Amino acid sequence: MAEMKWCKLINPTTREVILGAGQDPEYYASIGMTYDEVEQSYEGLWYLKGYAPVKPEPTPREIIIAQIDELEAQITDRNVRGAILGDEFALNKLQTIEAQIAELRRQLEDL
Repeated sequence: MAEMKWCKLINPTTREVILGAGQDPEYYASIGMTYDEVEQSYEGLWYLKGYAPVKPEPTPREIIIAQIDELEAQITDRNVRGAILGDEFALNKLQTIEAQIAELRRQLEDL
């Protein structure tokens, strides 16, 4: 979403800008800033409106790694940890998650 801010172009190729943080128009004009429409990229950098890069689609490898991370986080979930105490449902869930992680790791090796 574009916003009006005091900015100064720092990269003419990419149209990246730096922003002024205050409210003094005379000061910002004196240091070469202009009041323009800017937008923030997914990386947190600021660009003139229409030039902010969009986040690229994740690669298959990144998708699998994210799935593994999510499953590993579930293992630390309180319900799954009940498996350590002998909760049969939690033990079955833990085994299922471990099997899913193993399969995803095999898929990573095939990439």
